Formats: sequence, structure tokens, C-alpha cells
Amino acid sequence: MFVLLMYGAMLAVPVWVIAVAVKLISVAVPGRRPDWARDLLRWSAGMAAVAAVLVYAIGLGSVQWDASEAESGAGSSPAAPCRSLPPGTLDLLAGHEPSYFPLGFDCLLDGGRAVEGSGPYGLLNALAAAFALAAVLSLLAVGFVDEFRARRQAKAGQMAVPKETA
Repeated sequence: MFVLLMYGAMLAVPVWVIAVAVKLISVAVPGRRPDWARDLLRWSAGMAAVAAVLVYAIGLGSVQWDASEAESGAGSSPAAPCRSLPPGTLDLLAGHEPSYFPLGFDCLLDGGRAVEGSGPYGLLNALAAAFALAAVLSLLAVGFVDEFRARRQAKAGQMAVPKETA
């Protein structure tokens, strides 16, 4: 199931890239809306969240693909991520264990020890976390911009009202 999700995410990545490019171009051309900065922050938060989901979906599919490949067919043992272990460690290999959160693929040794298998999982975890953090920070920035505007309008409103004299 995650492999199908991965294929869908991989097809969505070019659409995401085109959407980001079009938005950046629309911000650069003259005649943009007066609240373009707030709109861009909100849009960026959404697109960063979408990117985090896409990257994580690709990682989930990758983990399931490696786990499936390790459990069926000729040449399935040792699992592909475990094949890069040093020869002495490879001789002690007893099995494997996929991890879906965080993304990873552990190679289990005879002594009960687990060794991390090779693969793009560390990079995918870091990218998903970075995009998620960017989404949260962008949403916080939207809140700060709104608060700044509200305070500025309140301050301008106080200056415009004449003071009563007694």
C-alpha cells in the first residue's frame, strides 16, 4: 500500500515544483495584491506542509519496497539495505526490521544487536522534518504579521482620536 502511495507522491512532486515556480513568478511581477506578503507566508506554510507529506510518503514506500524485496524471490537474502554491511558483520546477520517512524531499515544480528542498513532514510527523515518545521515557522510568522498589523492600526487609531480636555 505504501508503495502505491510513494508512486502517487513521486507523480505529485513535479506538480508541486511547478506550483512553487508559478507562485514565485506571480510575486515578482508588478500589480500584486496589497496583502501579498501575508498571502505568500500562508501559501508557503501550506506548500511546506505538502512537501513534508510528499517526502514522508516517498520514504514510507521506500521502506515497504525494501521490506517486500527482502521477503520474497530469489536473491532476497540478505535484504538490500543490509548488503552493504562489512563482511564480518554480514556473516552475523539474522534478519531485518523495517521502521516506518522514523523511516529506517535495521539489520538484526545474531547477538540481538541492530545495525542501521544503507538507504536514503536519514536524508528523507531530515527533509520531512525540515519541511514540517518550515511550515510551522511560516504559520507563526503569519501570526506575528497579523499581530503587528493589528497593533499598528490600534496605534494609528489612538493618534487620530482627539483627547478631551477637562
